[in-house]
Amino acid sequence: MLLGSKISISTISLYILLSASIHGQEVCVTLQERLNSGNLLEVDHLLDKAQIQCPDIVGQIYLRKGNNELAEKLFNQTLKKAQPETADYADALNNLGIIYWNTGSASKGVEHVEQALKIRQKLFGDNHEKVAASYNDLGLILNSTNTDLALDYYESALKIYRNIFGNSHEKTAQGLINTGIAYRNLELYGDASINFNEALKTWKALYPDGHPNEGFIHINIGQTKQQMQDLDGALKSYQEALNLYKRFYGEQHPEVASTLNLIGNINNIKGEFEEAINLYQQALIANTKGFNSTDIEKNPNVSDYLSSNTLLNSLFYKSKAFADLHFNKTLKFSDLKLSLSTLQSCDTLVDKIRQVRTNEADKIALGQLASSVYETGVELCKAMGDVVIKKDEYYALSFYFAEKSKSAVLLEAIADAKAKSFAGMSNAELEKELFLKSEIAFLENSALQEEDDVQKGKLQSQLLEAKTNYNQFIEEIEEKYPKYFALKYNTSLPTIEEVQSKLSESQTMLSYFWTENSKRVYIFEITADKFKLHNNPQTEEFDKYISGFRNGIYFRVKPTYTYTASELYDIVIPKRLDKNTTNLIIVPAGRLGTIPFEALLTDKVKDDMSFAEMPYLINEYSISYSYASALFVAEKPKHSMMEEKAFLCAPVNFTELPNLPGSKKELEDLNTILTNKGYGTESLLEANANESEIKVQDFRQYKYVHLATHGLVNESNPALSRIYFNSSLIEDGNLFTGEIYNLQFDTDLVTLSACQTGLGKLSKGEGVIGLSRALLYAGANNLVVSLWSVSDDSTADLMKSFYENMNSSNYGLPLKLAKTELIKTKKYAEPYFWAPFILIGK
Repeated sequence: MLLGSKISISTISLYILLSASIHGQEVCVTLQERLNSGNLLEVDHLLDKAQIQCPDIVGQIYLRKGNNELAEKLFNQTLKKAQPETADYADALNNLGIIYWNTGSASKGVEHVEQALKIRQKLFGDNHEKVAASYNDLGLILNSTNTDLALDYYESALKIYRNIFGNSHEKTAQGLINTGIAYRNLELYGDASINFNEALKTWKALYPDGHPNEGFIHINIGQTKQQMQDLDGALKSYQEALNLYKRFYGEQHPEVASTLNLIGNINNIKGEFEEAINLYQQALIANTKGFNSTDIEKNPNVSDYLSSNTLLNSLFYKSKAFADLHFNKTLKFSDLKLSLSTLQSCDTLVDKIRQVRTNEADKIALGQLASSVYETGVELCKAMGDVVIKKDEYYALSFYFAEKSKSAVLLEAIADAKAKSFAGMSNAELEKELFLKSEIAFLENSALQEEDDVQKGKLQSQLLEAKTNYNQFIEEIEEKYPKYFALKYNTSLPTIEEVQSKLSESQTMLSYFWTENSKRVYIFEITADKFKLHNNPQTEEFDKYISGFRNGIYFRVKPTYTYTASELYDIVIPKRLDKNTTNLIIVPAGRLGTIPFEALLTDKVKDDMSFAEMPYLINEYSISYSYASALFVAEKPKHSMMEEKAFLCAPVNFTELPNLPGSKKELEDLNTILTNKGYGTESLLEANANESEIKVQDFRQYKYVHLATHGLVNESNPALSRIYFNSSLIEDGNLFTGEIYNLQFDTDLVTLSACQTGLGKLSKGEGVIGLSRALLYAGANNLVVSLWSVSDDSTADLMKSFYENMNSSNYGLPLKLAKTELIKTKKYAEPYFWAPFILIGK
């Protein structure tokens, strides 16, 4: 569920971690004073001057303003200059930890903040405010992934605050709120309530005449009551918060709008749909400058907002309430149309927010929130299509929303990478683009938190100016660099007709979407001239079937495999596919991205049937995969340097991993095959196949890159996924995901003849995040990767057959032939040997 955004109290602790070392220069003193006061307006002209004198201070300003890239650079400078085990060194470590968390690497963030914590404990003892700040930041980083551990850290910080400041202090109250939120996330509602009420008591004692932060405590008390199903109690708490916010902020403020959203939600849960819609309309008015219409059929311009997240929530809730009104009360089609138009405003707003978000973590978090919008859109448009004569219009919109939920961050990253590679923008212009986006994010957050009306008005004016500057910049880019603009900003999703135009008569695309609320599996079947929407129930066993299918193959449990393979086939493959189809393009969703469709069984099998005789889906179709239909449709620019050449690499021997002797013979065979086909080849074997050599290669000159080695996917932390090579004097042999992003695999086909390289972390709204994603970002047009550890000998045979059968840029058919030939050998007929390798691309 989307909830109004609120910066954690522990985040505040981050921004008051100031360097103890002031260098004395006037500009640094000025910046330090502004940082202390929190007023970072109109300081940009000083930052370049101060980078050399006080990089730590400038780094903290960039961090506060959301420019993680520059902040990281400056904190690393401080880290190199500062003496280890000093306060400055610990500050830099702590701030770097927050940056790494911001940019999607939580484990790296924890590692750095933990180092900072140890140094601070050594310097200051266990009872110091900076030690508490590190505890708070560890809680902040871990709160969404390990709430139990986050609670331990929050409680450690609270204990220190009590020791230093006593019970009647703001920091103690803030610590109580943090621990209360963690307790609520753990569903320990009694403990959460005790902490929130104690914090409220402290705040009332400190501010007898009231304070807007008291409203935040009432909100948390209300959310706790709501989760305990005490709707009337929650409503009372929300109303108290609303009264406080209106008293201190007036009628127009994001906190007022956010609280109206929460009250509207209670009304909607109670079935009071019209009242809920009116409350959401009030929230829209409270969160915009130029919109004051009480007409519930009207919505504001999505560029007019004080808080983008709050506006997104208001629109989403309003759309849902119109749909609830239809299904539960009126059955008027007009209510569904109002629901759809409001949801389309949500969709437009998500795109606008994504354009100005600057770090990966924020973008993926937005994707997770936006997925609720898209799920609602899929179901809403399907329902609308079911009750009208001209169904295709609404079914096409259902497809549109389903595709919006897939790999949006990846698509944006690929567009960004291609734009930079092929459009020739200067570094200064690229830096200006990043600066403008960071400035919008900073001003929006600052305006949200500012309590002084005069200062808030100034911030809102500057936010409007920043948005105007950004829009003007985009217009200039469109005129000056039309190619850059087209690659990066003109990234609309393909229509059904556009997908069809890319499909041959022998191809069928099956694009999947499943809903969490209604437990349905949507299958969009698209051929060159037909479009169908299938809507199947997601049985209680569906998730178990997926696990059983994978495990049955990997652990070689025949009964489990054969049962789940036929059951899944009935659910995910539509009956009576177009008779001309020989090639399936699978666009999976969620955990469907972790299974090989090739090994599905098209019919039930008898216990005594051999693996060589089984009715595999691969016998009927060649199969390829795509993260999104937009990636399938996109014209992929081929680098001018690409030649009829191949790069082959096999380390063969490893220090801490099993050797792969078969990979040497694999490369020798492939070298012979490709040479006979007229390709030039370059091979790196054994000690020469080291990470340093990989990093200096210009892969743009090759059509094929083949890496026969070990791979490792870290599903909990994709940044630690890696491809193994031999080490060198300067490299450890681990090519991590982040390092792959910095390479240029502008290559037609990259084959990772390695273990589990096709897997990764499943992220709602993004799909599988791992090595495959990194290689696509780095420019690979097509990938062959594996879904689990594979046999050295069978892999060599499969790869030899794959390259022997390759005679065009269509890689699906030669991979099918390689797999079916392996099945015919009987020795490797079991899916364990041939099923893991899949083609991502065409």
